[in-house]
Amino acid sequence: MSKRSLTVREGHRDYTLKSKPNSGNPITPFILLKGSWLENAGFTIGRHVSVQVEKHRLVITANSDT
Repeated sequence: MSKRSLTVREGHRDYTLKSKPNSGNPITPFILLKGSWLENAGFTIGRHVSVQVEKHRLVITANSDT
């Protein structure tokens, strides 16, 4: 298994929450994942993924082609 080192970046949400219509466009964290290594790992263009969220951990799994 190879390891990638990424940085959590600062961006804007670019949408308004219905529950907070006047909240503006606050800064929010994001992680950008792109590169041929994704395809090599089975994350092809158009494939759906599942993200499991845990404290200090994200597990991204490519869904089976069904």
